[in-house]
Amino acid sequence: MRWNQEHSIPRKIYGTLFWSVPILLFIALVMKSPLIFGLATVFALFILLNHYYLKYVSEKTDVFDEIEVVRLFPNDIRNITIPLENKGKLPILNAQVSFTFYDYDGAIEVIGNGDAQQESYTFPFSLLPLTQKKRNVEVRALKRGVAQIRAIEYTVYDLLKLSSLRLHYLDYFRREMIVYPTPTPIKGLDQVVQQKQGDIPRQRSPHEDVMMTMGTRDYVAGDPFNRVHWKASARSNSLQTKLYEKTTILNWTIVVNIYNKDRSKLTVENLEEVLSHVAFLCQFATKHHISFELYINTRVPKLIFIHLPPANGKDHLMKALELLARVSKYTITTHPIEVLKMVKKRIGPTPFIFHLGGYSQTEENYYLEWKRAGATIYRVKSNGYVGQVATIGGGKNETLAN
Repeated sequence: MRWNQEHSIPRKIYGTLFWSVPILLFIALVMKSPLIFGLATVFALFILLNHYYLKYVSEKTDVFDEIEVVRLFPNDIRNITIPLENKGKLPILNAQVSFTFYDYDGAIEVIGNGDAQQESYTFPFSLLPLTQKKRNVEVRALKRGVAQIRAIEYTVYDLLKLSSLRLHYLDYFRREMIVYPTPTPIKGLDQVVQQKQGDIPRQRSPHEDVMMTMGTRDYVAGDPFNRVHWKASARSNSLQTKLYEKTTILNWTIVVNIYNKDRSKLTVENLEEVLSHVAFLCQFATKHHISFELYINTRVPKLIFIHLPPANGKDHLMKALELLARVSKYTITTHPIEVLKMVKKRIGPTPFIFHLGGYSQTEENYYLEWKRAGATIYRVKSNGYVGQVATIGGGKNETLAN
């Protein structure tokens, strides 16, 4: 426990009391007056007791539960707590606690606060001896983002509330409110989920896993030359074509481009729509037991993009939503082609990709080259509340319907 202390003393009042004590004592000795001597003693005790009380309280006040994380969706209401402990044997009366919100995007509002834009908050706080107490602060989530409380101040007053001692907590203290994006629907996903290759055989899937050979059949005109099974053909004295397992998609690579070609702006104009559609895509994948990974071209220390490794399940979804909540419109972004080159090195030539966010002919050309190598790529258009899945290289109007 470490506090930085700032004393606030009314100089006129305490200066008068301080110099009154020796003067009154001198007068009491000269006049041999018990009444004046008693008055000087009261003044001296008042000064000493107030000084001792403030010093004692500052040494016996502590903070517990230093870290708290609250996760919300927009319009959710939760409580955050400000915890303090009185380890001493004297009560703490008429104290005040202050804290400051670091909420750059206006994601959180304190309920019952008249000024919704206020950043600093103060409330009265009293503690009985040897007790712990948490003050609940009710907050409402307004929109996607992250808000934090990184420090608290505790102001203690003397017995007559004339002087005060302001304590700034120096040890680590953090209250974090994470507001997830609201998932907004995307048309065409039901059709996509039945397509492309994966790891589990599916008899009725129109796609095949070239790594899983299940047998051969007689060659027919039009079969790709690279599918001819030469050893089987030599044994049977007739051309044989390889048969592969039918499979369905089990892993999605979600690429999010928030780069704005207008470099006077850091991120795309429709950032919130894009991230809401990404949230729906992650939620949809989780519901259908599909593993997914996430790439976002926002710079972080030592990296040119953010990457959430492939996994599935509810915990993985929560990680993805938290990652999306932390994307700021003030972030520095990386050109999408730089990220796509890195992604291609990581995931190989034949992935299953969803592209969301900014899209231009430059990305189109890169994806078409990737598609010719065997990749399956879809783009999610975020031009309104409902997103739309569209094929790459299929024309502007070629979209998928549920």
